[in-house]
Amino acid sequence: MNDIIIIEELQKQISKKLKQLDKTVWFLKGFQCNTDGNVTHISIQKTRLKGQWPEAIFKLKHLEYLNIQDNELKCIPEEISALQNLKCLDIRLNQLNTLPESLVELQYLEKLYLGNNEFKSIPESIKDCNALRVIDFTENQITDGCENILKSDSIKNIYLKSNQLKTFPFNLIRDGQIEELNLQENLISSDHPQPVNVKRFYI
Repeated sequence: MNDIIIIEELQKQISKKLKQLDKTVWFLKGFQCNTDGNVTHISIQKTRLKGQWPEAIFKLKHLEYLNIQDNELKCIPEEISALQNLKCLDIRLNQLNTLPESLVELQYLEKLYLGNNEFKSIPESIKDCNALRVIDFTENQITDGCENILKSDSIKNIYLKSNQLKTFPFNLIRDGQIEELNLQENLISSDHPQPVNVKRFYI
């Protein structure tokens, strides 16, 4: 099915008009196509989505960037695995507290933004997202599960600012593993020395 036809279907499902943009930016609703006319970027933030994701999204097989932040979504459906070319998923400002097992099937997913949700623990499946480089859990209620991030061989940038962490498994960080680690506004002592094997450390 032609991607523009899918966009028309999506517009009906979200009751919003989406503009084709030369460049997709986070504050504009719309979509961007490649030279073949395939939709690669889409932003449907603040479209009052509640519970159900619009099914048309999962038909956009060439999608690389999906911004669906600032809605009222409680989960990421297993169907997310249909987006096999997805590189960046921005789902901040929703009501998530878990991740689907199928997320690990996204072989090109490099950036996952989950800030301002309702996570209390970091899901174990994070370690199996083999292309993931950036993980953002800013402003959740996380108390544990950080070891699951450090078990990953690909994650370089970790954002855990404004959670409920009392400790962090610094001893599990391998040399050259982490480029940036942000633990500001948690319950960890701000006197903790900077780990020698982290390039940029904030606490």
